[in-house]
Amino acid sequence: MTKVDILLPYWGDFKLLKLAVESVMAQTEPDWRLLVFDDCYPSDGPAKYFASLTDSRIVYKRHRKNIGVTANFNVAVNAAQAPYCVLMGCDDVMLPVYLETALAHIDDADFYQPGVAVIDETGKTYLPISDRIKHWLQPNKAGRYAGEKLAVSLCYGNWLYFPSIMWRSAIIKKYGFNADYSVAQDVFLELNIIKDGGKLFFDKTQTFKYRRFAHSVSSLEKSTGKRFREENAVYSHFSHEFKIMGWRRAARASQIRLTSRLHQLIS
Repeated sequence: MTKVDILLPYWGDFKLLKLAVESVMAQTEPDWRLLVFDDCYPSDGPAKYFASLTDSRIVYKRHRKNIGVTANFNVAVNAAQAPYCVLMGCDDVMLPVYLETALAHIDDADFYQPGVAVIDETGKTYLPISDRIKHWLQPNKAGRYAGEKLAVSLCYGNWLYFPSIMWRSAIIKKYGFNADYSVAQDVFLELNIIKDGGKLFFDKTQTFKYRRFAHSVSSLEKSTGKRFREENAVYSHFSHEFKIMGWRRAARASQIRLTSRLHQLIS
């Protein structure tokens, strides 16, 4: 059986999609399968491109109609068959040793967070204030993290980079993505897993490039206030859940949601 299914929901810049695919094909770990889910992007370029590829590990599927981000995520996750999977962004880049490094470290953890470099639309290093804060909030040491301590840390500020995470497929299939959220579905999933005893391996080794630019979906959603409304709903939900569990520090941290509130104030 293939070790890793790389799930690639697609809607966006075709040139960046090709860079993402090329980065997967350049992996030093050969035991992978790439599943691309085209959410009816208005171009036949992707279909022609994937038809031209001869690598049998790459599978391309185009939806008949646009189903939206969260639904496309769930379709992708349900298609995973390998023990591990990555839900990669269609404009992100894996460094050649990403899969090899992740598989060497994930061990008994439920998900693995590598070291991440942030780049702009041109591929240059880019570190806006939000990402500086993320890096500042991250643990100082690599290792396994779990329980209330991890929940508290992520409620103060979500320092994970969702598209760079390797997941144990069984765990992400168990939870899936909540249809109520189109922007904050990542933190809802992560906190649910942690609440139920899930373990994270955090690595300092930089093996992934996360692309952030002004016209990204997340930036557009932020401008309408949708991101903040969803974040407020998610953290309020977990403040209640953590209180029931007796995780008082986590309940307080999710109620305060410091960096999320600060972000709202300055935006």
